[in-house]
Amino acid sequence: MRVNIDEIKDAGLDRAWDLTPVEVDEMLAGDKAGYRAAGQAPVQARLEKVGRRVMLKARAAPELTAPCGRCLQPVRVTLTFEFSLTLVPAEEYEVAGEEQKDEEGHTVGSFAPEAVDEETYTGKVIDLDPLVREQLLLALPGYPVCREDCKGLCPKCGANLNERDCGCDRHVPDPRWAGLEKFKK
Repeated sequence: MRVNIDEIKDAGLDRAWDLTPVEVDEMLAGDKAGYRAAGQAPVQARLEKVGRRVMLKARAAPELTAPCGRCLQPVRVTLTFEFSLTLVPAEEYEVAGEEQKDEEGHTVGSFAPEAVDEETYTGKVIDLDPLVREQLLLALPGYPVCREDCKGLCPKCGANLNERDCGCDRHVPDPRWAGLEKFKK
């Protein structure tokens, strides 16, 4: 979703759109936990101009699926997250008296604590999708489970212990006592 700054009037601007499952999957492309889109992701944004800065408040609610971190069964995750950012024109953005640039020469944000909720923009058009992507990746649960009491997989035979007990000896001996095992024989 792209927004022209000239469209933002004194009363602000409300925008709503749906990210398609393909767009959500592209946003999650580098995710190692295996999250995938389960449907469209509604996004609502409110933009307000304060001088040349733009205040952004947004909310998104994607439906995702991922393998359970214990038993690998599919888990459906409804993720709702809200965020607020201040978008600052790149030419005005200075940190300690000098602009911060990346490898391509684009102005980038700062790691200064007072600028943690600021992002830069160039020109008259703001692309909101990268901002939503960043916040989506930050909101992902690190270890999705199908249920809190999930027993996982047997480390010996790989059976799903939620379905049945496989009977394998899953006792892991303390490695500090492993040297005494040879005296037992």
